[in-house]
Amino acid sequence: MAGKRTVAIIGAGMAGLAAAKKLCSEGFEVRLFEANSKVGGCCAHTHIGGYTLNDGAVYLTMPKMLDYLFEALRLDRTSLLPLKAISHMQSATLPDGTIVDIASGPSVTVHSPQGVAETALAQSEVTAFLSEWESIVRLFTDDILVHPLSLSHLIVKSMRHFAKLRGTAAWQLKRSFTSEAVRAAFGGALLYAGVPPDKMPAASLLGLAAMLRDGYFLPTEGMGRIPEVFSEAIQAQGGSLHLNSAIQRILVRNGRAYAVDVAEEGVVEVDAVISSVSAMHTYGALLSETDVPSRMMRKVRRSPMSYRGFVLQLGLRNKIEARSHINCVIPWLDDQSQIFQTAGDDVRWLTYTIPTVTLPKLAPDGCSIVDAFPSIRQDIVPEEWNEDRKKTVVAKTLEMLRREYSIDLATYRVLSPKEFQDSLHLYSGAMYGLSPAAGPAALFKYRTPIRGLYQAGQTTWPGFGVVGAGMSGIFAAETLIHDMYD
Repeated sequence: MAGKRTVAIIGAGMAGLAAAKKLCSEGFEVRLFEANSKVGGCCAHTHIGGYTLNDGAVYLTMPKMLDYLFEALRLDRTSLLPLKAISHMQSATLPDGTIVDIASGPSVTVHSPQGVAETALAQSEVTAFLSEWESIVRLFTDDILVHPLSLSHLIVKSMRHFAKLRGTAAWQLKRSFTSEAVRAAFGGALLYAGVPPDKMPAASLLGLAAMLRDGYFLPTEGMGRIPEVFSEAIQAQGGSLHLNSAIQRILVRNGRAYAVDVAEEGVVEVDAVISSVSAMHTYGALLSETDVPSRMMRKVRRSPMSYRGFVLQLGLRNKIEARSHINCVIPWLDDQSQIFQTAGDDVRWLTYTIPTVTLPKLAPDGCSIVDAFPSIRQDIVPEEWNEDRKKTVVAKTLEMLRREYSIDLATYRVLSPKEFQDSLHLYSGAMYGLSPAAGPAALFKYRTPIRGLYQAGQTTWPGFGVVGAGMSGIFAAETLIHDMYD
């Protein structure tokens, strides 16, 4: 490779930051363009009146994979990003008033008239469940998820686990746990994916098994510290970071990406481009239609989208004594599709996190933060989330919370699908871009049909979540390096 090559990276979320750090370490000149005024995307946080509010991601899973990500980027996670374990992970309240608490250990406690017996049975069934799933969780966290996707490798390695992976998550939960309440609580632990357990592939139980085995974690300085660590490392190695610099177009000549058109700055010529925004936005908005093969546009149009979310974030003057970090009011397992079929602007079901349960210093002394995630209608496009509609959902969410807690409001923030689309640049306001239930075939490849253009982020493997997005950035960068040297 003659001379130092310049790479433009679009988006300073986890994928873009990981790709930039990898390329800086390999001697590339990196220019990282971010439309917002800070790095991190959905892994960033915002300070409002002394409260540190998450911009999207609320906790970390699979700590071993996080360590692998840092090692791959030649960073010492232990010193740069100390973690705090979330000891009280989740509390689920069911329609009959039964409460199921899930804590690290793992520990499952059922609060009901038959709670003592149900708790003892649940603990033994959790032990059996983990014993059954341990080998496949280890396979995925130690091998499959930390390498670029190879369907043949995936099939060969997981062949002996096919029996565990058949059916739906709901079917597997019924097979593994006797208590209706425990089944519903564990189904609720999977609802972050935006798909009810009866529509969710059984492989989704890897997330539940990892939660029970390893627990959840928070960086001691909040989720936004993760992208800050990467950003500092990139700039220390000479990478340039351009904030408030939206990319308007990827320019292609003779079938090769050769430049990006940057708002306010103009055309910047480079040797290659990595887009870490969604593939739907890359192909549908950043490229000229004449540059995109028709087969790729068909895939973009057919992409199964993830759910749209709504978040009400509260900064409270008072301290809330909650049961757990994550709390939810949810239906029984067989009825959990109702969460994604909300009628009108009703708020029947609610999940909320209280990060100050784990990290009190995210708020002023004696104060609390609540992140509430009410169920909303999925057929409303981002542009239809006007102020009146948002106020209705906010009022009903506050009504539900006030049934349980005293709410002394100091500040608040609303993130509707419109904010997720316009401010956090999530395509169509979809939380994960592609549906987590879509399967590997729906993902986009790192190497695009356009020479010199690479794709990373949540619409590529393994893409899903904070660590998955970071790993996808590394894989895209490695693909680019291979092509440059080949």
